[in-house]
This record gives sequence, C-alpha cells and structure tokens, in this order.
Amino acid sequence: MFSISSSRSLPISNQLDKSQRSLNQAIERLSSGLRVNSAKDDAAGLAIANRFQANLNADMQITRGVNDGVSLIQTADGGLENINGLLQRARQLAVQASTETLADSDRAALQQEFTQLRAEIDRVANDTTIFGKTPLAPATPQPLPVKLGDTPPASEVLEPQFRPYASGVKSVAYIPVGTQNFRLEMDSLAYDDDIQLFTTDGRHLIGTPITGENTDHVWQHQKIESEADADRLLMNSSEGFKQNAHYDSSGLQDGTGQYDTTHLPVTVNYNGMQIHWSGDGDRQYPETAGQSGSGFNNGRIDDNKSQLEVLTIDEVTEDLLIFVVGEGNFNASATWDHMPLEYTPPPPPTGPVSIDTDIVVGADFGSDLQKITIRATPSDSKTLGLEDTGLDPAEKARAALGDLDRAMDRISEYRGSYGALQNRLEDVTETVADKQVITADALSRIMDADYAVEVSNMSRVQITQQAGTAVLAQANQRLDSVLALLR
Repeated sequence: MFSISSSRSLPISNQLDKSQRSLNQAIERLSSGLRVNSAKDDAAGLAIANRFQANLNADMQITRGVNDGVSLIQTADGGLENINGLLQRARQLAVQASTETLADSDRAALQQEFTQLRAEIDRVANDTTIFGKTPLAPATPQPLPVKLGDTPPASEVLEPQFRPYASGVKSVAYIPVGTQNFRLEMDSLAYDDDIQLFTTDGRHLIGTPITGENTDHVWQHQKIESEADADRLLMNSSEGFKQNAHYDSSGLQDGTGQYDTTHLPVTVNYNGMQIHWSGDGDRQYPETAGQSGSGFNNGRIDDNKSQLEVLTIDEVTEDLLIFVVGEGNFNASATWDHMPLEYTPPPPPTGPVSIDTDIVVGADFGSDLQKITIRATPSDSKTLGLEDTGLDPAEKARAALGDLDRAMDRISEYRGSYGALQNRLEDVTETVADKQVITADALSRIMDADYAVEVSNMSRVQITQQAGTAVLAQANQRLDSVLALLR
C-alpha cells in the first residue's frame, strides 16, 4: 500500500519541480529584464544577439572616430584659410612690384614683406596640429628610383600611350636588368630622329653608324663624326655610361637597306639577349644617282609609314641605354611585362610631415573593414611652388603672379576636397546612427523580456504550484490514514 501511494504522489512532486523551475525562470527574466540569460534559454538567439552587440559596439566607436575625422578636416581647413589669406596678400604685393615706376628701395621693401609672408605660410603649415597629425606639413619624403647618372629608368619616363619628347644626344631612359618583353615604338614625325641602343660601357648595339662608308646624317647634325667625337660628346656618366666608357661599334647592326615595322628584320644576340629592330626608314632609300651626299638622304622622307621605328628586347641581362638622336621632336610609347626597380632611401624628414589618415566607417561582424582616407594636403611654401619665388626685380615679380595663382588653385582644390569629405563623413554619422537604432531594436526583440508575458507566466506558475502543493498534502494525508489502520 505504501508503494502505491508513493507512486501516486511522485507525479505530483515532479509537476511541482517543473513549476518551480518555471517560476525561477520567470523571476530571473523579470529581475534581469532579459529573455535570454544563458545559452539554454535560446542558443541560436544568443549567437545572433552577440553579433548584433558587436556591431553596436563597433558603430558607437565608429561615430567617435568619424567625429574626430571631421574635427581634423575642420582644423586643416582653418589652416588653409589662413594660408589662402597670406597668398592673397602676397599676390597683391606681386602686382604692386610688377609696376616699373617703383624705386629699387620700394621693391626691396616689398620683397622683405613677401619673404615674411612665405615664412608665415611655413609656420602655419607646420603648426596646424590635431591628434598628433600635421595635415598641412610637408609630405613624407618618398624613395626615388635609382638613376644611372641623370638617366631615369624607362618606367619613370615612357608610357603605353604615345607622348612627345625632344630628341638630341641625351639619353631618354635606361632599361634595367631583369626587364622582360620590352617594346619601344618611336614616331619621328618627319624629322630625322633615330633610335640608338647602347650598353653602359659604350657598345653601340642598335642604331645608325657614326663612322664608315654609310655614316648617318643624324650624327653629323650633332657634330659627331668620329669615335673621338662620340667619346667626348656622348659617353658621359651623366647619360648613364660607366666611367671611362669608350664608343664601340664593332657589334652594331644598322639595318641599312632593311626596314619593316611588322617583321623586325634587324636582330642582335648579345649577352643572352635577343634584340630586334625595325631599322631606320630613311636609310631604306638611298639618294638617287647624280645627287650629292653620303648615298642616303637626310631623313626628310615623304613616306609617312617610314617615320615609325620599333625596338624589342626579350629579356634584359644588363642595363641598356636608350637614345633617340635627332634634330627635332618625336613621339614614343613603350610596354613591358616586367621591369624591376631599385629605389634610393629618402632622406629623413627634418620636421613635421603630413600623412594620410584613415577613418573607419564600417566594421560589422564578419565583414571587411571599411574606411575613408583623408589625404594629406601639404601646403608649405616649397610644396606650393613658392620656394624660389621673389618680387625683385620686376620681371621676377611678374613671374611670381603665375606661381601664386597656381598655389592658390592648389589651396582651393584642397579646401574643396575637404568640404566634400566633411559632408561625406557627416552622412556616414547619420547612416551609422540609423543603423544603431535598427540594430538595437533587433537585439531587443531577441534578448529583452516581455514583462507582460513573464508576469503572466509567473502568476500562472504560482497558482499551479499552490494547487500542486495542496494536492500533494492530500495524498500524504491518505497515506497516513492507511498506516494508522495497519497499526
């Protein structure tokens, strides 16, 4: 009998335990205000809410960072406004100094004021500071490609599109070791301009001859008619040649009588390089019999198709120098698959420098960082092109007007960029604020407790628990009665 009665009271006890757990949960939610207090309440909801909370925290910090960015822009714009005022005054002095009725002492006084204005521009540029940034200071020195003498690498001079150059006896560029599939096209524009390719020790690989029976008029025009002339006028270290380089034409392929820009007829194999050249168009056509001259014309050809020259190199195994020797202007373009470059380290800055500033505008959970860059706006006198500007004499004052106009244009460009960027950052602030509201609402729907529901649940559980307690008491009384009869 005891076991039967116990089995009847056990379900009641289990129900009381369940109601107690429900009551505890309702009390916990009401006391914390949260529907999800641990992973057991809603594992998936908790994971989603955690990502939402990360986004909210990031957005709050983004708002602070964006506001700091706006402060930086406003500070920089204020400095630029001051510099613009100084430039306005400097231009007024330049106009005054351009008048030739001024005495020398008057113009000297104007020059003194101009010098002070330039110094003040530098002071404002260096002292405009916020958050440790100096947005108007000189730009950070950048490394420069290594030159051979005064000759830059081809990547710094030549472009895939045709652009104009001046010909002469000055090297156009050098092709560094390791360059692959280099192609140069040169249009002489009806002048006598010819491609010449040299090694840095003076070997003449491709081009037109200086000496011999078929000398080219283009060299004669430059007063180079012998190897001694070439050593004296061409083989200079400033042009990229090594010290004590001597002209050597023993391997020259001049392509006399050959010319084709499609199937390049002139080939040189040197030091593992395959060099191909179209030949010089004007040397394809000797002068007619009875005419005086070297046997070839002077480059003035009527056939427009013969004005183009093409040079290709498969892989450069030593530095090569490109010359376009001539007497006028030419157009050129160049392409390559790969061109390695060496750089000289920049000198250390002697004062504050301006650098770009990144402002984070997006950092959502699981997404890439989004940022807006506030570009540096160096506005010192050197960057503005005023380092060598002066007002004395009058001719220099007139030239100063152009320098000052360009400087003011740059300041206006800077300020316009800052204004547009400030508007964008303010839009970002509004967008982030709207996003915060939406995210907070979504987080609340997942995490926050519904007090009406939880109070109702607590009342229901309390009633259930009270009823269960009363029923359990009745069951226990019946058990006591049975036990009393057995005694």
